[in-house]
Amino acid sequence: MTETKKYEGSVIDRLERLPFSNFHLKFLLMLASGEWAETLMLLGNGALLALVSTFYGLKGALAAYALPAPFFAGEFVGSWLFGYLADKRGRRSVFLYNQIVFGLGMLLAGLMPIWQLIALFVFIGGIGVGGEFPLVDSYSSEMFKGKQRGSRLALIYTIAVTAGPFIVYITSLTAHIGPLSNGIGYYSFRIPLWIMGIAGIMVWAVRLRLTESPRWLETHGKFEEADMITTQIEEKVKREKGISELPPVVSKSDPFEKPTRFKDLFAPDIRTKTIMMLIFQILQGGIFYGFATFAPSLIVDKYPFNNPLGYSAIVFLGFFVGSVFNVFIIDKVERKWGIILSAVLSGISGTLFAVANSLLAVVTLGFLTAFLLWNFSNFFHQYQAEIFPTRVRTTAAGFVYAWSRISTSFLLIIIGAFFLPHGPLAVFEFAWLLIAIIFVDLAVLGPKATGKKLEEISK
Repeated sequence: MTETKKYEGSVIDRLERLPFSNFHLKFLLMLASGEWAETLMLLGNGALLALVSTFYGLKGALAAYALPAPFFAGEFVGSWLFGYLADKRGRRSVFLYNQIVFGLGMLLAGLMPIWQLIALFVFIGGIGVGGEFPLVDSYSSEMFKGKQRGSRLALIYTIAVTAGPFIVYITSLTAHIGPLSNGIGYYSFRIPLWIMGIAGIMVWAVRLRLTESPRWLETHGKFEEADMITTQIEEKVKREKGISELPPVVSKSDPFEKPTRFKDLFAPDIRTKTIMMLIFQILQGGIFYGFATFAPSLIVDKYPFNNPLGYSAIVFLGFFVGSVFNVFIIDKVERKWGIILSAVLSGISGTLFAVANSLLAVVTLGFLTAFLLWNFSNFFHQYQAEIFPTRVRTTAAGFVYAWSRISTSFLLIIIGAFFLPHGPLAVFEFAWLLIAIIFVDLAVLGPKATGKKLEEISK
């Protein structure tokens, strides 16, 4: 049984009229903190993999997926599960426990004596943060106005991506700490795992202050609570801005929707978007994580005596610079074409990176590839969150993103077993096949989204 709505205008329209304020900034930082913790592993797993594989003497395909595969498999479970729960129980409820699972998983992984147990607890940590991307993408989209939605999410990921060069640099410092095995220290990968665990627990504590999404509450008929939270936000904004009245509500949205049902992902009004994003997500991990996972190993193989992980940190700095750049363009470029263009350009620079034969060229082209890939990432994270209606937003985003986690695990195995042995160029030849399919998928099936109100896109 739903509540009776007693206030004028939908919270959808009330949130759309709010200027950016300290409330929005604090909200943004609380979301970004979790993304930062998750990105430590997302972008650090390649460097950790190089250390773990060398320390334990892993060879062949096993050396390529000992850590990435279980982490992405865990994210598959967590993304599907937490995405659904966030639509059924609320956005805040998932934030109350997902980072604690990640934090404890990584802390315990760092204590394990054999690589198999390390992989097991990395899998558990992956479950914890599996819902981070779809939930953060969705929650931020629901709180910021349409014309600024993309830049706000891009700013979240700009903060988050600083975790990449940070964790890669940390691994370069810890590589020889502790008793050596095959030239690698016992604590080389354990210290980074402990850092991830501590970060996850700290984020969990910070996020206890989050409120529920008014948009989600209203969509589920909880009008009084939605009104209360929105009124509190409005009062904070008015006090900060020194104004007594906010701009009038300019439209009258009808927010109430049917309760979340998983089968609605394939309802007539949503089916095409679900299929389009499934195809995209199943393939995109091979492009993005194919580079992020194997780039450090490629640099290590080419220049083993020139502080290769230090140079990898420079390459990964391209993710940050690319994200800063994206903040200024994401709301000016139609989202689906931004995804396509950045994918194609990253394929070109990545191919050149693979064949470069000088350290300067390798680092420069690697930096450029990372720059373009994070633009690719920011564009698609915003896109997948905004094209689905609120009632199934995190369910849909979690479902399609979950398949990217499991497909990424298999794609990394395929790349490591069948393409990497033939050299780095073969890896990017495979990436071009994935880029071509994504191009057709988005160009034909993808709706336009930039600058529109969420409820307009989902019609």
